[in-house]
Formats: sequence, structure tokens, C-alpha cells
Amino acid sequence: MSRSPVAPAAALASILLLALTVALSACETESSAGNPTRETLPTGGVLIQYPGLPAIDSVGPEVTDVQIDLQFGSVEGDDPNLLFGDIRGIQAASDGTIYVLDFTATEVRAYDPGGRYLRTVARRGEGPGEITAANGIFLAGDTLLWMHDHGKWTVIGVDPVGNEVSRFQKPVLSYSYIWTAVFDDWGRYWRQTSHSDEERTYPPPAGLSSTTRRRYYKSFDLASGAIDSVFLSESSVRSYHYQDSNGLWQPLPILFQSGERILVNPAGGFWRANTASYRIARTGEAGDTLVVIDAGMPTLPVTNEDRTDFVEEMVEFRGSEIRDELEEVAALMPEVKPILAGMFVDDEGVLWVERVRPSDAPAFYDRFSQDGDYLGSVRFGFRPGGGLWVQHDNIYTWVSDDLGVPFVVRAPLS
Repeated sequence: MSRSPVAPAAALASILLLALTVALSACETESSAGNPTRETLPTGGVLIQYPGLPAIDSVGPEVTDVQIDLQFGSVEGDDPNLLFGDIRGIQAASDGTIYVLDFTATEVRAYDPGGRYLRTVARRGEGPGEITAANGIFLAGDTLLWMHDHGKWTVIGVDPVGNEVSRFQKPVLSYSYIWTAVFDDWGRYWRQTSHSDEERTYPPPAGLSSTTRRRYYKSFDLASGAIDSVFLSESSVRSYHYQDSNGLWQPLPILFQSGERILVNPAGGFWRANTASYRIARTGEAGDTLVVIDAGMPTLPVTNEDRTDFVEEMVEFRGSEIRDELEEVAALMPEVKPILAGMFVDDEGVLWVERVRPSDAPAFYDRFSQDGDYLGSVRFGFRPGGGLWVQHDNIYTWVSDDLGVPFVVRAPLS
């Protein structure tokens, strides 16, 4: 998900997308999910095959177009508590209270269901309940707010007014832009890690190289302190490096590569998929397959325009002196794009599956129960920011204005 400022062209695209949504709402289409078939696999799991799912531009009872019903923030004003610099987390309680983590201010603030400031829950500092460089929050029930302070490699738990009640050191010292770790229904904290037997060298090989890594999920039991790990898979990761004008080695992304996505299921086990196809499996911690969701979906080609756009955007960002390297990387792109863009599980245990779509199309998600039942699709009437949370039948994220200023938004699912 993009975290860059929204340019005027992007704002115009958002208006066009909204017009498209309104135009489509005047049409009627028949159900495209059809009647799925169910088959018991030799392992005892269930294969559910859908003959089709709604297209991303389809309209009907299966597709919900979500729109913003609350937006708050400020470009400038007398109340600094409505100014956001870099939002890294949003959580909502059952009574509608909204918690927002601002990385720039190093604060967690609470707002009422109407977006009015209530209090500051956590501030910058070294004392109890204080943070130094937090990049994510997680609300457990309505009484415990976990804050991920990567400045201390510590997860800190506070009550709704900011009193510290618990903390623990991270079992995996890893970092991402937004904290994406999971607490499961048994009180375990999960984080992915990986390992390779290949020796890491510096400088890295120039050009294209690959590394084989074994992927694990490590769990930490908050009650007992026990740490365990689950082996997931072994995969080969391709990377491309070049030496810049300052003599530093820099990576270049190879776009549209497919690969395995693995997601901790808070109800137990994992959701797994290879993004090249619409085939998603729910497995137990021991690796046993419980449910498989299969739907035939068309692929999108990687076009010459995609390759050219990549080269020109990276030239603007990094300079024309690496055009040859960029052309080489563009040629490494596959012929077709992945089908799946990502997955997450909401607070009700529903699996959200994001589809890859054209760059000018709105975000589109399919929703499934734990048993693989299709629950409908969701199309966004706005462009979400770099994080997305679904809690108490509402979507929480942020949007940015033409200057890149973020605003917290809420969009109801019904």
C-alpha cells in the first residue's frame, strides 16, 4: 500500500473512480459466485471450488461499495492533537473510541466516535507506558492496548488511559514499516522469521542473484513465557543490486513476482496462498490442510507500459545514470501479474483477500469464513493509506490530501 503523498493526478483519478462507482450502481448484474462444489480431500480437509467470483467492476448484492462516513485531522490549526504527521496504527474499541499512533509525534491519542480528541494515551519517553519509536498498536479487547516500540525492541501494554500493565521483549528482532504481528486466541504473540545457510557477503553480487531461505513463525506465550517455532517453507528469493555513484550498493525491486503468502490465523494455524493463483489453504500448526478455497480467475499481463513506467519512475527517483540497470530489471519482470495482492484476518475471524487490479482501479477484497464460505466482496470508494484495519464492522485507515497530509477515516461495512 502506498504511503507517498497524493499528487493532483492521483486526486483526479480518485474522482474518476468515484464517478465509475456511481455509474456502476445504476446497473444490475447476476450473481457471479455461483454454487461452489465441495470435495473431501484425502487428508480429510475440504476443497471448495467457486466457478467464479464477481469482477472488480461488477455491481450487485455480493459487492459492497464502502464510503467514508468519518474523517478527521487538520492541515493546520490551533489544536495540535488533530495534526498527524505519519500514522502507523489505528485501532477501535467496541464503544467506537478510536486510537491513533502518530510516529512523527511519538504519541498514541484517543478520539471519540465523532473524531473529537479525548486524551493522549502514550507520549515520547523512557518511563512506564512511554515510547521512543513505536510503529504499531494492537487493541486486545477494550482494556489492553499493545504498542510496538522498535526503539526498545519491546512490546508495551497499557490500559485505555495509558497506565502500563505489561511488557515483553520481542522474541524476533525484525522491523517493518507498520507492525503486523498477531496475537492469537490462546494469548500467543506471533512473528515471522527466516534463516539461510548461505553465507551473507558484502558487497552483494552485482546484478541478479538468488538466496534460499527457510521461513518460520515464532510464537511467544504471554502467560508462560514459552517460545516455540513452526517451520513453514523453503523458498528462493531473487534480488538485484547495483553500485551507486557514492560507491554504495543499492537494491532494485523486481516487480510482479509471485510468491507464497502466509498469514497467522488467530483462531489457529495459518492461511497460505501462492499469489500466482486463486487457491488459498487454511492449515493447522502441524501443516495439515483443513480448507482449500479455489476460484478460477483471469490474469493480467505485464505490459510494455508497465516496464517503461517502472524505468521512468525509478530514473526520476534515483537518477538517469542507472538507466541500463533499470532496463535490465524491467526485462526480468514476468509475463503476467500475480492474482492475489495480500490477505488479512479481521476481528471477527473473516479472511480478506485482496486482488491484484489495474493501477487505476479501486481496492477490491473478497471475504471468506473460516470454513471457506464466500461472504461477499468489498470495493473501496476511496484510496486507503498504508495500513488497513477492520474492527466492529468498520474499516479504519487514512487518506492523504494533495500535500500528503494524512487524515484518519472510517468507512462502515453496512
